[in-house]
Amino acid sequence: MDESAPSSPRYHQLRLILAQRIREGRYSDAFSMPGERELALEFGVARVTVRAALKRLEEEGLVVRLRGRGTLAVERPENQPATALRGGPLDNLASMSRRTKAKVLDMAWIAAPPNVARALRTQEGERTLKVTRVRTFKRQPISYSEVFVPPALARDMTRQALNDDPVFVLLENQGVRIASAEQTIHAVNASPEAADALGLPEGTALLKIARIYLDEAGTPTHYLMALFHPTRYEQHMRLSRTGHETRLWISNDEHGEIVDTPD
Repeated sequence: MDESAPSSPRYHQLRLILAQRIREGRYSDAFSMPGERELALEFGVARVTVRAALKRLEEEGLVVRLRGRGTLAVERPENQPATALRGGPLDNLASMSRRTKAKVLDMAWIAAPPNVARALRTQEGERTLKVTRVRTFKRQPISYSEVFVPPALARDMTRQALNDDPVFVLLENQGVRIASAEQTIHAVNASPEAADALGLPEGTALLKIARIYLDEAGTPTHYLMALFHPTRYEQHMRLSRTGHETRLWISNDEHGEIVDTPD
């Protein structure tokens, strides 16, 4: 049998076995899966076969490969409720970001406009990093976002790092503890740039989320403005006297996943 061909039966069989293990919760999304070498030894196949199986699982949204961390499973176990959130809403964003892919469209230092200066509690015109990205889910664009970061916190941010991780993850890697966020939601019409990124006609009604992230001292760490595709994103919230639970849902054709723009 030629194992070098990605379409080989062994590649397909291995993909099915690993997918079942992920759905059964045998690989926690908090820890790396076994590496290519370990899987090749376990199943008695060549590493190229393992690599092809993992590539297909990544395309299906069941795993994600992170530099320095290996391959992570991102599917929920079968016995976990479809809309359950693990941890608080902010902790959940890190896990949810693994289900989507971000692409940096532009990255530039700008003079903070009035709304950004107010959000970050800085002076209007102060030098600020602006990152524009499009986020996709199962190869379909779901959000167009602009993130603004003050210079003291943006020094180590690169285009590649911003393609790999949400801004708040990069900040926490620097030792910044994100403790809370303030969020507003309203409808806007798609600008030419947002419409192009989302594959929609200019002027289409979009859901806009503006979110200010705060550290433990209540100081803003960054400001996010995200525009969401109108048919691929829903937000569900259940309110009670003692608290609330927020559920975020992205629809893609016949299937959906819980996810949020986690910048």
